[in-house]
Amino acid sequence: MRYLAILGSHERKGITAGYLTAVLQALPEEATVETVFLRDYDIYPDTKEQSCPALDELEAKMAASDFWILCAPTYWGGLSGVMKQFFDCMRFRLVRMNSVGDTLPGKYQNKHYLSMTTCFISSTDNFFTGITDQTFVTFDRVMTGAGLIKVGEFVGTGTWGTQAPRPEKLRECTRWGHKIADRPRKDDNTLKRYILLFIMIAAMALVTMGLQAWWLGVFAPGKFWITYLSFVVIFYVLLAALLHFFTFVRHRRR
Repeated sequence: MRYLAILGSHERKGITAGYLTAVLQALPEEATVETVFLRDYDIYPDTKEQSCPALDELEAKMAASDFWILCAPTYWGGLSGVMKQFFDCMRFRLVRMNSVGDTLPGKYQNKHYLSMTTCFISSTDNFFTGITDQTFVTFDRVMTGAGLIKVGEFVGTGTWGTQAPRPEKLRECTRWGHKIADRPRKDDNTLKRYILLFIMIAAMALVTMGLQAWWLGVFAPGKFWITYLSFVVIFYVLLAALLHFFTFVRHRRR
């Protein structure tokens, strides 16, 4: 199993790097692990005349790895400029474009990734303000577009005024290292999402129809459950078919 850690911070040995190191140290000894500090590379967009040598080198490392660990701090409520610059310049290497400009998964499809970030504010403040939300949105948008499978995410909060990573957060990083140590299976999240969708529809329909039956007397008591079950199944099949078309079939046909 080959792991590639990509560090998009301004400091090679800062708090963000410390959390990344904790994850890597928890990986098995037989694993092949390489860390890329993006500031070591002269990254700029490819041109029609020539490609960027740094991107060529990084692209080869990414292609050779099975698992990516993406780590960058959150600044101003978004992904650090170092990592964002890397993503922007790698855009046409991560995805392929069709004739109408849709981005489709490229050669990295079905690899796995873990995303990590840090921020100044406390865990409680981050829970209510969501200061790191946009960072993970950017991570997920890029990786999903490239066809990678997300394993999880980590937030190292409360970095303001500290000189070292927090012990409880280091333990969380260690747990992530153990969790990703085994080769991940193929993505089964699609099936899980459809099962979750069915449960949500069933629960919402039960509440809605229960209120109708109790308050308005819409359904006769003897036919309530038949009406409820048929409604859930029909609504779910139609909605699932629609979602499947727009998320899979439509892009495949193009």
